[in-house]
Amino acid sequence: MTKKYINGFIIVFFLFFTGAINAQKSQTVVFNTSAQCGMCKERIEEVMNFVPGVKYAELNLKDMSLEIQFNTKKTTADDLRKRVAAIGYTADDVEPKEEDVKKLPLCCQPGAHL
Repeated sequence: MTKKYINGFIIVFFLFFTGAINAQKSQTVVFNTSAQCGMCKERIEEVMNFVPGVKYAELNLKDMSLEIQFNTKKTTADDLRKRVAAIGYTADDVEPKEEDVKKLPLCCQPGAHL
C-alpha cells in the first residue's frame, strides 16, 4: 500500500517537474505591426509560423498586433522582430528596409488603405 503512494507521488512529481521545464522554454510576445489587410495577415502568418521555434503566430488586423508563442531555446523576441521587418513590415520599433517594403503587394504598401 505504501509502495503505491510512493509510486504515485513520484509520477505526480515527475509530471509537474517536466511541465515546469516546458513552461520555461515557451514565451508569448505581442508586437505592433504596420500590417493593414488580409494579404498582410496571410504573408506574415505564413512566414512566421514556419520560423524554427515558433509554435504559433497570429495577426489581429483590428489593432494590427502580432502575437507569437515561441521556444526561447530556439529563437528570441528580437530575432522575431527582425524577421517581421525582413518581410517588409514594422515590428514595434524595428523598421523594415525600403527594398523589403517595395516587394510587398500594392495593397500592403504603407498608406494603401487610407
